[in-house]
Amino acid sequence: MISVTNLHKHFQTFHALKGINLQVKQGEIYGFIGQNGSGKTTTMNILAGLSRPTGGKCIVAGIDVKKIKHPSDLPIGYLPEEPKFYPWMTALETLEYLGNSKNKKADPEWIKELLGWVGLFDAAHRRVGGFSRGMRQRLGIAAALLHQPRLLILDEPSSALDPEGRAEVLRLILELKEMGKTVIFSTHILNDVERVCDTVGIIAGGKMLLEKPLKAIQKDNLAPIFDVISPKPWPAEVKQKLLQLPGVKRVEIRGVTAAITVEDAKTASIRLMHFLSKEELAISKFRQRKHTLEDIFLQEVKAT
Repeated sequence: MISVTNLHKHFQTFHALKGINLQVKQGEIYGFIGQNGSGKTTTMNILAGLSRPTGGKCIVAGIDVKKIKHPSDLPIGYLPEEPKFYPWMTALETLEYLGNSKNKKADPEWIKELLGWVGLFDAAHRRVGGFSRGMRQRLGIAAALLHQPRLLILDEPSSALDPEGRAEVLRLILELKEMGKTVIFSTHILNDVERVCDTVGIIAGGKMLLEKPLKAIQKDNLAPIFDVISPKPWPAEVKQKLLQLPGVKRVEIRGVTAAITVEDAKTASIRLMHFLSKEELAISKFRQRKHTLEDIFLQEVKAT
């Protein structure tokens, strides 16, 4: 659905994007993550046809963004970071207005269905100026779906929302996938990415640091760590003995907890259990640490 190759963007003397490569497959949810100023919004604006690249190739839904005359030429749904609506219009009037542009006209029944799907049916006749930010985000998602696009581009859809609002937006994103839609969304909230995404792209300083399926990132990009907790302080010589075991890369002991970094989790777990038994060391807890996307993100950013 999206193919980006060697994408560059200059703003006068500022080089915002430095050769981005990005691939979004049909039917997946793609999480595009990075710090503020990393190039996320610049990339999203190019994907949505709101900005032209300085160099490289950007194909969105089969169309080269360099060749379009207007963003509406792209068959996509787009949600900006802070969607703006006329405050005096109701939610129903807003969708009717947005759905009847140029040669496109949204079906009135589809508009009502959208309002129900995003949880705004009962608020259909309320003025948008009185909506909460979460309600405006949901209205924005409904607006992005007015012409039933197959691809949705969402810029920071859960930013600045309370936990309930974020959960509601993430639910809608998952349901979009169930409808057969393709979704790419940018965010700096890494927990949201872990909850819904199939593929993740990490950007920093205008460069793509990493792009992989989420499960592959969690498996491949951090060495396994075992946290072994003893009911009493560890003997002084244990650290050196552990470091001599095949496959053990690093050992950190703090109080009664030993954090053991290994090359391969499966073989290491057996080897460690055998060692602890042989040394007759009492253990109250033995567990493999679950790495978060934040761990991987920080590791990649620090490496640049």
